[in-house]
Amino acid sequence: MIDVQTNSPAHSTSAKQLARAGRIDELRERANSGDGYATWDLAVWLARAGHLDELLDRMAAGDRSARRAYSDWLVRHRRIPEAIDVLRPLAALGITGAQRRLARLLAGQGRYAQAMSVLAQTPPDWQDTTRVEGWLRACGLIDGNDVRREYLDALRRELGPGDAAAMQQLYWIVLLWWRSWRPRLRDAVALLDDIEPSDWLHERLVHQSHGWTRGEFRAAAIDALASAETTAYHRTRAALLMLHGQRDAAVTQLRVLVADGDQYAHRDLATILDAELPQREIRIGDHPNPIHMTGIAFSPDGTMLAAWGHSVTTWAQAVVWDVASGTQRHAQNLLISRLGGLIFRPDGTLDELPDKAAWTNRYSVTAPDGTTLAVRVGRRLQLRSTTTDALIRDIPAPGTIAMAFSPDSTVLATSAGSTGVHLWHIATGTLSRTIATTTNALAFHPDGTTLATADRLDDTIRLWSLVR
Repeated sequence: MIDVQTNSPAHSTSAKQLARAGRIDELRERANSGDGYATWDLAVWLARAGHLDELLDRMAAGDRSARRAYSDWLVRHRRIPEAIDVLRPLAALGITGAQRRLARLLAGQGRYAQAMSVLAQTPPDWQDTTRVEGWLRACGLIDGNDVRREYLDALRRELGPGDAAAMQQLYWIVLLWWRSWRPRLRDAVALLDDIEPSDWLHERLVHQSHGWTRGEFRAAAIDALASAETTAYHRTRAALLMLHGQRDAAVTQLRVLVADGDQYAHRDLATILDAELPQREIRIGDHPNPIHMTGIAFSPDGTMLAAWGHSVTTWAQAVVWDVASGTQRHAQNLLISRLGGLIFRPDGTLDELPDKAAWTNRYSVTAPDGTTLAVRVGRRLQLRSTTTDALIRDIPAPGTIAMAFSPDSTVLATSAGSTGVHLWHIATGTLSRTIATTTNALAFHPDGTTLATADRLDDTIRLWSLVR
């Protein structure tokens, strides 16, 4: 349900302006009233100005921003062990930024095993294995381009009931080898035979296999996992088959695991079978001009769909698709690498929107009838009148990265990546539908009957029917 609000959160620049102008009493008043931006800017100002007594008082009262700012102050003054202790409570709360910061500090102190354990608690990130490789290299545990044999043998000897630290380090080594692919993929799969099954490792292996640039790797990994002695990671193989567009083969693999009593496979199978299927999928990597998508748009007549982003060889490119057949029509190099949208010319070629749109389109969008503006403010989306700036509705939508109005301006589609696409009915303030798909860009067909989503993880465009 969309709740009507009477006021909006203070904008972050307002708090920063108060701090820069030295109007600390006003900044403190805003912080005490619950303004998160002001709370952080006040904590930063107190640390930099040396007002540690007030900073520590606020930290003792439960101010997380004060705790983070004090930890940063300790780091600047080379008091790293104290900074680690101050930061631990924030990491324990599951705050990703604090967890990554704590992991870096621990690694800097040579406590690489603890660092890897802390980093394992964060959401998957492409740079995680690079960070771990750097830590191990700094500790002399990677020789040349490979993990030192004596380190790996020591971890194997330490394996036993309850020895989570050694197991976690072996998980990271699997990921390092998985990432390197050609020289060590078989070694990674062989190591899987020696360690305990892990849902955490399964998710990371799948995460590292996303994207059209990894298509050849996925095919090799699917074959390698099929020949593995253990079946523990055949569930991972099923996930790779899904990423590879082989749904039927993935379902067959999961059915075998379910018959053997694998509860995780049972959950995955139910998710696949229960999921709504799109009208059409366009797998970017299967066509002549694969790109890493950042945006999509329909032509005015709805017969064409343009996707734009970057490729391996071209920094900015758009590819135009035929909606009816799903075939590629043509590709066009772009001048702007971070653009806000494209406009179709009558001949089907494209005009780029001004560069300024690249910084505004993702966080705000105007309804086609020109009466309503949707703008992201913190963890919420606000609907405002374009004429009076009055707040119409406030949508709780944390992490929103894409939004689009329907052509008749009655529906707002929002997405926070992997949480699905939510369709909000503006007039009634209700959530009318959720589509379970990952997406980073949205576009309505001009007739309002179809929604296009662009998934940057598997580089697939999906067309969803909105006719019920």
